[in-house]
Amino acid sequence: MFSSVFTSTALVLALVLQAHAHAMPSPALGVSGLPARSDVQRPSTSSPCGSVNIASSVDNSTAVPAAADGTVMLNITNYNPGADGSRSVSVMVDPTGTGKKFVAATVTKNGDLAPTGTGTEQIKLSLPAGIQCSGGKAGNLCLLSVKSTADFGGCAVVSQLAASSGSATASAPTASKTPCKSKRRAGGTRAARALRRSLHDNPVSDGTSEY
Repeated sequence: MFSSVFTSTALVLALVLQAHAHAMPSPALGVSGLPARSDVQRPSTSSPCGSVNIASSVDNSTAVPAAADGTVMLNITNYNPGADGSRSVSVMVDPTGTGKKFVAATVTKNGDLAPTGTGTEQIKLSLPAGIQCSGGKAGNLCLLSVKSTADFGGCAVVSQLAASSGSATASAPTASKTPCKSKRRAGGTRAARALRRSLHDNPVSDGTSEY
C-alpha cells in the first residue's frame, strides 16, 4: 500500500516537473530576470501566455526592442535535452498587447529542434510589415506568444520605436525671393511700356514748327 502511494506520488511529481522543464522565451512576460523551469508555460489559443496575467504584466516586463525593419532577436532557453526541450518555435504577435488579436510573425532563424543539452539559443523573427505596436501605457508595445514544437513556451513583450512623422516634422522650406524679383521686373516693364505709349500719344516738341 505504502509502495503504491509512493510510486503514484513520484509519478505525479515527475509529470509536474516535466511540464515545467522544457523551453521558453527570455526575457519573458511576467518574469523578473532570467526565467526558471517553473516559469515555463503551455501557450494555447484560449491561453496564449499560459497562466500569466497579461493585463497586469505587460507594462512590468522587460521588453525586447524591435529594429526599424521589424526584426526582433529573442532568446529561447530549454531545460530538457532532446525533442522535449526543442528550441524550435513558432511565434504569434498581438499589436494591441492584450493577447486578443494575434497574427503570425515570421521566424527567419530558428532554434535547435532537438538539442543535445540545455542552454540558451537566439532566434530571429520579423514582425508583419506595417504593424504598429499600440499596447501598454506607452502605446508602443506588442505581445509575442512563443510556442515550441513540443508545445511549451510563453510570452514576451516587444517595444517599437515611434513611427517617424515624416513630412509633418520636416522643416518648412525657405521662402524664395524670386517672385519678388519677378514682380519688380514685371513692374519695370509695365512702366517702360506706359512711358512709350505716353511719348507716342504726346510727342515732345523740339521747339520747331511744321507750318
